[in-house]
This record gives sequence, structure tokens and C-alpha cells, in this order.
Amino acid sequence: MKSINRRDFLKGTLAASAIGVAPFNILKAGPSPNSKLNIACIGVGMQGSSNAEYLTRSNNVIALCDVDRAWHKQQIQKRKSLHNIKLWKDYRVMFDKIGNEIDAVLVATPEHSHFAISMHAIRNGKHVYCQKPLCHTVNEVRLLTEESRKYKNVVTQMGHQGHSSRSSAMLRDWGQAGSVGPIREVHAYSRKNYWIDKPLVKGSVVPETLGWNLYLNRAEEIPFSTSYMNREWIRYTHFSGAVGDMAAHILDPAYYALDLRIPLSVRAEVNTAAYPGSLPRSGVITWEFAARGQMPAVTMKYYLGLDIEFPRPKHLEPGRKEITSGSVMVGKDASIMAGSHSQGGRIIPESVMKETPRPPEVAFRCKGQTHFDNWTLACKGEDTAMSPFEYAGPLSEIIVLGDIALLHPGRTLLWDSQNMKITNDAAADKSLFMRRLAPRDHINWC
Repeated sequence: MKSINRRDFLKGTLAASAIGVAPFNILKAGPSPNSKLNIACIGVGMQGSSNAEYLTRSNNVIALCDVDRAWHKQQIQKRKSLHNIKLWKDYRVMFDKIGNEIDAVLVATPEHSHFAISMHAIRNGKHVYCQKPLCHTVNEVRLLTEESRKYKNVVTQMGHQGHSSRSSAMLRDWGQAGSVGPIREVHAYSRKNYWIDKPLVKGSVVPETLGWNLYLNRAEEIPFSTSYMNREWIRYTHFSGAVGDMAAHILDPAYYALDLRIPLSVRAEVNTAAYPGSLPRSGVITWEFAARGQMPAVTMKYYLGLDIEFPRPKHLEPGRKEITSGSVMVGKDASIMAGSHSQGGRIIPESVMKETPRPPEVAFRCKGQTHFDNWTLACKGEDTAMSPFEYAGPLSEIIVLGDIALLHPGRTLLWDSQNMKITNDAAADKSLFMRRLAPRDHINWC
């Protein structure tokens, strides 16, 4: 392998990316260093309750909020640290009543309500940790990202936890150093996909424990169905997109290491059309990215689903286990391979891994041991948030454009990022993943 000129490497990397090097937010007010944050957790079923439990270890969770009392009760019954914390049903009421006691907010609701809740919190000066994907539509992602920039004292973080790992930083160092030569292709893989092939249950009665109107948030009003309950919402386009569940973890290594930000186009190939109201069970999504500085143009493919063949990575040795959840950045003579959540980064083949010099550690290494720790320390001014919305926003746009492509397969959709428009396909440009068709903003969700 070609040796690395450290001076040239440092010069190029520092110029190319303030994202991995410089702080996004320096707090002028808020909790003192080493103090505990008062955190309100919104959406406390399944993952949300687990997140809230973790936050109690070193901070104060002073409020829980969920639109379904029964679901909340079921999820926290084995989490003793969450017992006896007041449950609110409407986050807007919670903010009105105890907003002055809240320092920060965890948002772990279904993704269709991420935008309104996060926007409300930011505008109230609260730090925000929002689970991935950041928002349901491109328009929401763009608006939330732009709004977060206005509040310099508010620390934001999207919840794709592998991004705070040392492995993530190493992957960026390899990519920026040109450790495998110019990278022109990225292949990403996930068998985990959410699809549905049966009709909605109709005639369902809204449980007394559920606030259906609150559940819908700003999404268009539709009849209640039990089909949406207990995380099944993730299967339906009204609430979620299939790409977003794992893509934030799987596409991030290349997005970070290669400074992929704005795609020129996106295209999806699908064998079987989606069932109405859902996304296909499988597909291959292709994004094209222009050259960036000295880095060449990149074609990124995401193989998603159960019934499609995953191509074997180009530089993976015979007999070595294939990857089913992760990504490969393909160089001329070697590749950079990472598992989901940026874990287990390796250069392949192993013979090249052994002879490749380790590049200098230029990518930022956070103090926090976990993504949550990184965020809470950043809220106190002791660390730099690894995935603030200005970083996570463009990644989320790439993800949502993938959802749009899956609903309009076989077409190369040209993307005008500046004007936030698909220029060559009117139907795709009007997709529900581009913007809410009739958002219920008159209810004052933000």
C-alpha cells in the first residue's frame, strides 16, 4: 500500500470536514459541568422505555410522556427506575406545566411525529435526542435541520448510536486517508425490512387508554386500526419508511468517511410491487454522488430485504463469511468493510489490512462511552455532540429519498437539493415522503 504523507493528510482532512473536528455547539447557559440533566422522555414504549431507563443511570428523568397508557404500563413494569415518574399524555401540556424544570428531551415516538415534537422542544430551548430516522419527510428534515441551526445553545443528536464509537472514527480516518485508494462504489446490505402483504384490520375501536388524535400528531387524519399498534406502525407509509429503520446505521460509515451529503439521483429496482399503504418487501436502491474535492464520484447501492441476492464483496477472501448487515467501501485493490452500527471495521482482504499503515487519528473521538453519554455530556458543555441535526439531517434526506424511490421503482429520480425538488418526475415529487400532503398544523403541534 502507498505510504501516507501525514502533513498532506492532515491538511486535506481538516479542510474537508469541520464535522469530524470542530464543535457544533458551545453552551453559554444551562446545567453546570458534572451536574445532572432533568430529562423528559417522550414515547416510552419498547425502545423508548429502554432509552429512558439508561438515562436514569446518570441523570434525572423527571417526566414520561406517551399517548397510550396501557402500552406505557406494559413496557415499564420491569424497569424499576421508571416507576413513580409522572406520565403525561400530551407533550404540549407537559411543556406548559413543567417546561421550566426540563433541560433536555428524548424523542422515541413513531417517526411521523419526530418533527413536531423535536421542533417544539428546540423552540423551547431544550436539548433534543431524537431517534432515527430524523423525520418522516424530506420537507420535515430540512425544516428541522434549519431550525436547529438557529438555536446555538441547544444540543441536538440523532440516535444512530454507532456513530459515537471509536470504530466509526477509525472508518473515517481510513476513508479520508485514502487507505484503500479512491473509492467509487459503496455496497450496503440489510435483510431487516418491514413490509406487509395483508389488508388493514377495519372497524377497530380506539382503546380508552389511547389518545388517537395525539398519536396522529400532524399526520393526516385516518381511521384507527389495531394494525398500527404495538410498533406495527413501522410497516405503514403513513407513519414510517422501510429504509429508515436500519439505513441510518448501515449507510453512515460511507456517509461519514467519504463526506457523502447530497445525492444527484436515486433509483430503486423492485421485484414485487408494494402492497397499498406499505413499501416493497425488498429492493435495490442506488444513489449517485458527485465528486467532492479530491474524492471521486460515488455510486452507493443498498440491498434491502429477504428475497434478493446480496453480491459478495469484491475483495472478500474465499471462505470468509459474507456480510448480511453492513457496508463495503470499494477501492481498486482493497475495500473497507463495516458491520451495522459502524462496528467491526476492517480492510479486506486481510493481507492488505496487515500491511496498511494506520493513519493518524484525525476524526474526532468523543469523551462519552455511548451515544447517549456523548449527548448528555455535550448538553453540559463537556463534549461535542457526534450527530447533531446539521450532520444527521442530510443523511436522513438520503434515507427518505430511498423511500420515495421504492414507491416509484424503475425510474432514475433527479434530485435538486437546493430547491428540494425531484426535477424529472412529478408523481415522485408529490410523494407523501417528500412532504405531508395535508398536515394538521392548525392544531399547533410545533
